[in-house]
Amino acid sequence: MPELALPLYARLRDALRAEILDGRRAPGSRLPTESELSTRHGVSRITVRQALGDLQRDGLIVRQQGKGAFVAPPQAARAERLAGLAEALGPRGEAVHSRRLGLRRVRAPDAVATALGLAPRTAVVQLQSLRYLDRTPLSVNVSHFVPGLGERMARVDLSGRDLLEVLERDLALPVRQAQVEIRAEALGLREARLLQAAEGSPALRVERLVLAEGGQPLHTESALYPAERFSYRLTQQR
Repeated sequence: MPELALPLYARLRDALRAEILDGRRAPGSRLPTESELSTRHGVSRITVRQALGDLQRDGLIVRQQGKGAFVAPPQAARAERLAGLAEALGPRGEAVHSRRLGLRRVRAPDAVATALGLAPRTAVVQLQSLRYLDRTPLSVNVSHFVPGLGERMARVDLSGRDLLEVLERDLALPVRQAQVEIRAEALGLREARLLQAAEGSPALRVERLVLAEGGQPLHTESALYPAERFSYRLTQQR
């Protein structure tokens, strides 16, 4: 199925974000001018300003009056609180960003349909993203949303934010429970390339089912972490 359509400013924002997070634009380097970006991407300068505004709020660029926009150094990025699933990693005090790899409608895999309480092969929105801790790739994430929810999530800029926060603050859907399963596996070729790790190296798969009021399923998430970049702490009471 085709990718879901995004506004022009979001496409430009995501393209520039990917170039910064992947290191194609070095810290301190100057971005093209608004006029150059407008011409290069075939969009208006208003669209360019919207895209740059989002990147500035994310802490990925800094704008200097009369000089233009520059890629921010990693240590200057705005600190984000790791929330939801990321709380399992513990607070790091570093900036969290996500780069969208794909957003499309798919037929729900059997396991996803069962978890979400849907009929087999129901059309759902699938979000694939690469998450960074500061500028280091942290995890490859794949989420599936119940019908109707994915289209609403598509309109939100998710970089630097956990899906739980977006559900509760932006969409007014209180989350009551998350069922989490963690298991070990080896990194496949695609994931290893995205995570800048060796193929076949140890990894941890974190599966999460998020439930709203009354146990209503909202979405599933599968995150794959290189083993050395994942830690889990909890306190148990006897």
